Amino acid sequence: CTANEPQQGWSINGCGQGHNLQVKVLTYNLFWWNLFGQRNGNGGSAGQLIASAHAQQPFDFMGFQECENVNWVIGDAGLLGEFETMPGPHAMCMAYRKSAWQKLADSSQDVGEDRWDQWYGTRAGMWARLQHHETGQVVFFLNHHGPLPVHTGGMCGGEATAFNLLKLIASNAHVDDVVILVGDFNAGPQSQTVQSLQGRLHPVYTGTSFGGVDNVLSSCANVVSTRNLGSGGSDHDALEAVLQL
Repeated sequence: CTANEPQQGWSINGCGQGHNLQVKVLTYNLFWWNLFGQRNGNGGSAGQLIASAHAQQPFDFMGFQECENVNWVIGDAGLLGEFETMPGPHAMCMAYRKSAWQKLADSSQDVGEDRWDQWYGTRAGMWARLQHHETGQVVFFLNHHGPLPVHTGGMCGGEATAFNLLKLIASNAHVDDVVILVGDFNAGPQSQTVQSLQGRLHPVYTGTSFGGVDNVLSSCANVVSTRNLGSGGSDHDALEAVLQL
């Protein structure tokens, strides 16, 4: 549970090189054991939700939690031809639009652990550095599913979880990268986790499920739009956000 606090006044700010580029992201906890395990995808309801939002303006990056097979949900959306999919640890997945972006690097690292009374295991941050083909702008996209119990920060507490996420960013993002952090943090707006992150990243959008545990934060404060897309059969809502880089 050792986590070092960033230096006083340290924060992650920046919208890149001013390329006038809009980037659209999704975060979505898929409730996999129920929606896909028990209901066999519910007729593709999650994928249909994604497809409908994508048709209005294409997604660039998607971060999923409780995701056992990212190709299933992207396939239900009819988007396997457009997106490169990335399975990750602890039932996390990501996808990026490959016609617009190329992956420079990716990895994951544990940043927390569930408390003993609701223990499923350790919790990670899954990230990729993605470069825009046309402008060269790089985005550091980080997906996180936070420790249980909800709002506690797990075994190590919310502050340690937040500091470990910030350390992961500081250790792997480059100076001019735009940082976008998404996920089901299992921690709401008043939690130590979110409060510690918001002191160093800009809050972009927070959902309403389970007291607001689904979040988008960024180094860039230029928010064009945000939208709650509904549940699509999950017990969480899918959230979208558009940033101007």
